[in-house]
Amino acid sequence: MKISKKILMYLCIIILFCSCTKKDPLVGTWKFTYSHASNEADKYKEDDYSSYTSYITLSGDNSFLLVDNGELSPITTPRIPKDSLNENDNNTEVYFGTWSVKDSIIYFEAQNHKSSPEFTAKIISKNDRNMRLYFPEQKQAKGLEFKYKKDDYNDVSRSEHSFTANELNKWRLKNKSKQTTEKIRSKIENALEFSIAFLEYHESENKVAMTLYLEPLPFKFYGNGIVLKNHYKNEKWNDLFYDDEDASIAYDMIKKSFNNVARIPEEISNNPIKINIFILKETLKNLK
Repeated sequence: MKISKKILMYLCIIILFCSCTKKDPLVGTWKFTYSHASNEADKYKEDDYSSYTSYITLSGDNSFLLVDNGELSPITTPRIPKDSLNENDNNTEVYFGTWSVKDSIIYFEAQNHKSSPEFTAKIISKNDRNMRLYFPEQKQAKGLEFKYKKDDYNDVSRSEHSFTANELNKWRLKNKSKQTTEKIRSKIENALEFSIAFLEYHESENKVAMTLYLEPLPFKFYGNGIVLKNHYKNEKWNDLFYDDEDASIAYDMIKKSFNNVARIPEEISNNPIKINIFILKETLKNLK
């Protein structure tokens, strides 16, 4: 049976389209579940990560967000002794940048990692739902495998609320010089736009929004609204600015705007995520 040139052309277009739109199985959001020692000698290290929390969102446009929460981390410096911690310390870091993979090694280029802007994770095994990683640069994690389970199969970069986009995460970069009032306002706007995109993505997909991604914003998120933190208990947020003066200017801007948020509409009063989106949008609108 002969196939007409027209049909053959359509088949070629369909095959080409399918090959171009095929999603990398790594793309999506991965949640850390547990660590596993590859040998008995390193078995004791597993307890060090029993309270560790991590999420990695890998997007199809090669942007990423990595949430790193805990006293001990496979991608940061050695642990801080517990007795050096105080009530204002926050063990959450959120890194952004670009990622790539070659020969079963994921290469991360983080724009806001202070000590290791480039780090890697070796893929020991993976399928559509589970992945085991080894972080070779961190000596204290030597001999440990970190198991991640896929928490979201979506490619965030295909959403209109693409919260992994590098442009939406520029606020995470520390200012290296004094800023004008206008530039300070722009940094706050960028942070609010990120948080709105993050919550709107999860609202549109009917997914639970893990607020660790929103660190170190100066807010506490609750089911019935948002609370503005005390200025002096926001060390990581304040540290994003050049000095205390700039940080104080930023806080005063946010506080003034936040205090002028309109009353929450009755129709969304029973929807926690919509309440928080409304408050953030109002704060952004009032920012002057």
